[in-house]
Amino acid sequence: MALTNWPGVTVDNRRVVAPANWPDSWVGTWVALDFKTVVISRVMQGITVTVSPAPGQQPYTSAPLLDNHTEAIENLPATCRIDQKGRRYLELEAGTPGCGPTYRLYATVEEALGHRPADDDVPAQHLVLVPDTGMGLYDDWEDDLGVPWAHPLGPLKWQPGP
Repeated sequence: MALTNWPGVTVDNRRVVAPANWPDSWVGTWVALDFKTVVISRVMQGITVTVSPAPGQQPYTSAPLLDNHTEAIENLPATCRIDQKGRRYLELEAGTPGCGPTYRLYATVEEALGHRPADDDVPAQHLVLVPDTGMGLYDDWEDDLGVPWAHPLGPLKWQPGP
């Protein structure tokens, strides 16, 4: 049976990717050591992501897109998936839709030997979001893969609300 015939499963960069749910307890504000801030929000049945240089600051702006305009990295729709290695992540289009680049946030738990995929029931205060970028169709010549605002990539930890 071809991979694309499995119900609810798609192929992404030659990896099997299944749709998944992002637990409500993981929605909120996440901050890296350099203060980069990711806010994950639930809007109706979907998830959005906003990325800014620090808590309370204006969101980053994208690199120029194919039509030469820029876009705020604010309330961008995100999709939750689990890859073939069992890693849950949120992914958002960080550039021209359908062309990339992409920004992913992997839900992990930090252990002595590194990070392991987080289960649904891991409390947010024990979770570490590990960001990653995926190259867009026209970004192979750029060191930052078309997402300069995403770099440096550093793990994010949950910040409790006021």
